Amino acid sequence: MSNSTGMLRFILILPDTPSNGDFLLKDLPGSGKRIDILCRSLAVCFDWAPTSWPKSQLEFVAVLSNEIVITFNDPSEALPVGEVEWAKVIKSTLRGEPQTFTSVREIELDDLVSQILESDNSLVWVLDEEGIPMSSDTNLDLSAQNSFMLGNHRGFNSYAQEVIQRFGIPRVSLGTRSYLGSHCVAAMIALFERLIKQ
Repeated sequence: MSNSTGMLRFILILPDTPSNGDFLLKDLPGSGKRIDILCRSLAVCFDWAPTSWPKSQLEFVAVLSNEIVITFNDPSEALPVGEVEWAKVIKSTLRGEPQTFTSVREIELDDLVSQILESDNSLVWVLDEEGIPMSSDTNLDLSAQNSFMLGNHRGFNSYAQEVIQRFGIPRVSLGTRSYLGSHCVAAMIALFERLIKQ
């Protein structure tokens, strides 16, 4: 394994989540159509999960309603703590007031995937309990841009499945059980931290 680290990116697909920031902070699962999944995953990604993997080499991408993409990078000293604080960041970003570590643009999932694959040394994987076990030879290149696609609490909708099939994106698994998105993020970061030490 290489001792250099590339970008570790997570792409969370939320086809039902409002893309206009119109959700209640006191009801993230209901009014936000499970935007709490995104908030929890962001807290894991940039707060407590990384111990040795550089946060500057982490990126989180949320695809909302297949029309809006928010990209999150290392917040550094501006780190939001807890789901509600992350929800405030998401709301302000969607309403045209992005933070220094967020950006938003209109783009559909297939165009997003195409752009990522066109980048130099870029690999995209789908996290799926029925995929190839991560413990087997999945040809991970730690110096590459490794992007892992995650579904919401229902998995991937038909459009996302079609995009995955059309681009021939390989499916990899953390096990036969279905895990929460936040658990998948934590597990992948931990896996990459172990691999980089080998």
